[in-house]
Amino acid sequence: MMNQVDQRKHQRYIPSAKTFVYTADSFGRILDISAGGFSLQYIDVESPIKKKEYVDMLLGNLSLAKVPITVVWNNHSSALGKDSIIMSKVGVKFADLTNQQRDMIAFFLSQYNTGNA
Repeated sequence: MMNQVDQRKHQRYIPSAKTFVYTADSFGRILDISAGGFSLQYIDVESPIKKKEYVDMLLGNLSLAKVPITVVWNNHSSALGKDSIIMSKVGVKFADLTNQQRDMIAFFLSQYNTGNA
């Protein structure tokens, strides 16, 4: 069985600028990003990121709205205590990006990364 790195088609980069993803119910920080997708750490609320969803992304000073994603893997954390914050991680791939979204992501990758993830 192949691991996640072997299945990747695009090199992942660690963003050097602030990068966030927002849904109607949650938000999180992008941990690494490529032309094909990203991994995300987010606050796990009662409505976690759905398998297929549109998200808004803030990539440094670039804003992308309604970016189509598909969740490829998820790692739900457990919390102790009733008031604990649960942080989860997910890996997503982009699905049917517009040309403008693709161009903005490519520009971000060329300008704002600290090296390979």
